[in-house]
Amino acid sequence: MMKYMRCEYPNCGAQEDILFYCRYCRGSFCQKHRDAETHRCPAVHGQTQQPFAATGTPANAEVIRQMAQNAMKMAQQAMGQQPQQQDPYSYADEETRRKLIEQRLKQSRGLLSFGSELVDILIGFTLIVLVFGFSQVIFNDNWWGFLISAILVATAFLPHEMAHKVVAQRRGQFARYILWTRGIIYTLFTMIIGIGLIVPGFVAIVPLSREMNKKDLGMVALAGPAINAVIGAISLILGLLTDASFGIITLTGIFATPNIFILVAQFNALIALFNCLPIWRLDGAKILKWDWKIFATIVAINVAIVVPSFIFNPGFLAGVI
Repeated sequence: MMKYMRCEYPNCGAQEDILFYCRYCRGSFCQKHRDAETHRCPAVHGQTQQPFAATGTPANAEVIRQMAQNAMKMAQQAMGQQPQQQDPYSYADEETRRKLIEQRLKQSRGLLSFGSELVDILIGFTLIVLVFGFSQVIFNDNWWGFLISAILVATAFLPHEMAHKVVAQRRGQFARYILWTRGIIYTLFTMIIGIGLIVPGFVAIVPLSREMNKKDLGMVALAGPAINAVIGAISLILGLLTDASFGIITLTGIFATPNIFILVAQFNALIALFNCLPIWRLDGAKILKWDWKIFATIVAINVAIVVPSFIFNPGFLAGVI
C-alpha cells in the first residue's frame, strides 16, 4: 500500500501519493505547485525577478537553468565565494538529490524514522507481528503464535512493500520505506481491540528523474499484489504437495495443522485482494485507472488462489494465532 505525503507549499498541505521534487529550491510539491512559478521557487523566481511567460505556462528549461545559475552565483558572492561555472544539474547530482529527499522525508510532519531504512523496516515488521501474535500470548499463553505471525508477515507484507520500492526505483524514482506516525497509532489500536488498520509504515515515492504518469503509478501499484500472487500460487502448490490427506510430503508439529503453506497462500491472496480494492489510496485505484484489464487479471488470479486455499483450510487462522 502506498500512502500520501504533504505538499511543502505554504498553506497548501495537499496530501498526495507522489510529490514532485524541485531541483532548484530542493522542495517537494503537489501537482498544482510543482512548477517553479506556481510555488514561487526562491531560486528562480523570488531572487532573480525574472518574468515568467505571459501565457502562464512553465518557462522553458534553458531559461530556468539560467535563472538557477544566476541565483547560485548571487548566493556565492554574498558568502564571499568565487562563483563556480556549473549549472544546477552538476551540483545537484542524483545521489545528492536522493539524500536531500530522504532528509526532507524524515523531517516531514506525520512521518517518523529511526535512522536507516533497514531499522524502519524492522520496526514496522515487529509491530505487524505483534498485532497477530499479541492476543494469543495474552489470552492463550501461546508463544508459537508469534512464530507463525512472523512467517506470514515475512512472506506477505514485506515482499508487498519492497516490490513497490523496487519497481519505483527501476522506473527512475526515489523510493524509501518510512514509518507513519498515525499508522503506528492505528496499528497499536488494532493490536489492543483486535480489528482495525495495520499500517505502521509505507513506501514513500518521489519523482527523481521525471514525472510519473498513469502507467508508472499503475505499474508501481501492481507490483505489490503481483508479488503476493506469485508467493501465494507457489505456496498453494506446496500446500497441496504436503496435504495430510494425499500429499507426497508430510509436515509435522505446528506447521502441519493447519498446513503452513496453505496459510501463506491464504494470507498473501487476502493481502493482495484487500489492496486491490479500487478505493481511497489503495493499489487497486491506481491499477484500475491505468488499465482495467490488468486490474481484472490480478484480481482474478488472487481469487483463484484464495478460493481453493479456503477449501483446504476453511478456519484460516483459527486456533493458530
